[in-house]
Amino acid sequence: MMGRSRWETYRAKRLREMEADARSHPDYEQVGRDLELGDQLRKIRKRRGLAQKVVAERSRMSQPALSRIEGGGGIPDIATLLRLGAAMGVRFRVELVVDDDTTEIEPLTVHNRQLANI
Repeated sequence: MMGRSRWETYRAKRLREMEADARSHPDYEQVGRDLELGDQLRKIRKRRGLAQKVVAERSRMSQPALSRIEGGGGIPDIATLLRLGAAMGVRFRVELVVDDDTTEIEPLTVHNRQLANI
């Protein structure tokens, strides 16, 4: 598990890489969204006082997979996201807007609401 200063160093490195690739890599915006989602999930887990191992076990995934998601290693599918929410005692409202007239997809936004009795 990464300590706070190690996490901040890792995150800063990922953001620098993203900025350096911004002009040459077409998916740099996706990297930013991945990092944002990972940060949101990590903050929720920390606020709930849960270890990665506990959340991973509850959501039927490996701890390294959860660590990758929290580190900006990709956006999980909706089923995984819902399992993560249940494991942390929150509900996620997933908003994804696709305009059929264009190829643009709006970013994935995750909101959470604490579940009662969990």
